[in-house]
Amino acid sequence: MQVNGERFETLADILPDSGSLDILIISKAPAPISVEAGHYFQGRQGQVFWKRLKQAGILTTKPGEYEDEALLRHRIGLMDIVKKPKGYGNEPTIEEYRQGIDRIMHALFTYQPQILIFVYKKVLDQLLKHGLREKVNTNYGFNDHLEHLFKAKVFVFPMPGTPCSKEVAEQTMEQLIKEYSALTKSS
Repeated sequence: MQVNGERFETLADILPDSGSLDILIISKAPAPISVEAGHYFQGRQGQVFWKRLKQAGILTTKPGEYEDEALLRHRIGLMDIVKKPKGYGNEPTIEEYRQGIDRIMHALFTYQPQILIFVYKKVLDQLLKHGLREKVNTNYGFNDHLEHLFKAKVFVFPMPGTPCSKEVAEQTMEQLIKEYSALTKSS
């Protein structure tokens, strides 16, 4: 891929050719270990993300199948704010967030997901601040006060290594399970 004259290897967004999505996952940027493997979330934290989605009953995989290969079958898409791979602790620039918001908003309009999952709270915070220029507090779990901005239910995932307590992580995952269950029953 080439962005701003710079060439680099990356992972493609996982989006359907047509139709809508139940869930759109928004991540920060592909991790170098994931780009090397050719699949999303292959690092230690990423594996916890997949494990929690599976435990929640949101994602299932077939034997030998990578989790990102199963997403579209479950009407789940995945995008990064920034396509240039970034290692742990290497945060996107303000300009990268500004550039990423247009792609995200276009995908929201195109695929009309019911639930928008931000893998990292900081990604949502930076996107709001620098991309949409909104000064809004966010929390782990559902952020009902943001639905009007994204036209979808906005969920911040309780990733390990973030300032999210185990109790809050369990409560927010219960919220996600309940919301996803209601969504799939109605479709």
